[in-house]
Amino acid sequence: MHKRNLTREKIILVSFCLADEIGINQLNFQKIAEKLDVKYPSLYNHFNNMDELKIEMTVYMLNEMNQKLMHRLIGKSGYDAIREYASVYKEFAFENKTAYKLFINIPSTKNNELFNLMRKITHIIHEILKSYIKDEILLVHKSRTLRSLLHGFISLYSFGYFQGDVDLEDTFKSMIDDFISSLNK
Repeated sequence: MHKRNLTREKIILVSFCLADEIGINQLNFQKIAEKLDVKYPSLYNHFNNMDELKIEMTVYMLNEMNQKLMHRLIGKSGYDAIREYASVYKEFAFENKTAYKLFINIPSTKNNELFNLMRKITHIIHEILKSYIKDEILLVHKSRTLRSLLHGFISLYSFGYFQGDVDLEDTFKSMIDDFISSLNK
């Protein structure tokens, strides 16, 4: 690959692929440059350091997740929208394990674009829940509850805690149904 073909997006996509192979903590500019067949100093023309690259990788991933959420939520409302939101979130995390791990471990939300994307994900669930919850404080609590349930489920599954004969999807459905039931109290 020639330098003139090197873009931020190409670096980000190759970084995700490489991180899937070697782990996000092993990722560095030298390894990324080897994969891209460029000299590693040329990466500094696009990113100041690894922290900036990881933040931009997270921004890229959140944009992808938001697009998927918006696409799959079209025409859905109520309980169906809650179930779809939960399914998309889980599916995205399972399909993009490295990206999700990066998202959960990103050191800071001082990046405005990253902060706004994270708020957008929160806004989506707030909009869905507003038809059930009028109190703003309770809305925040229920939004946090749902996001915590999703993250906990994904994390426990990723660590290998969900073994045995009970179907994983049945467990997930039961968890979301319990959350939905809590909205009627």
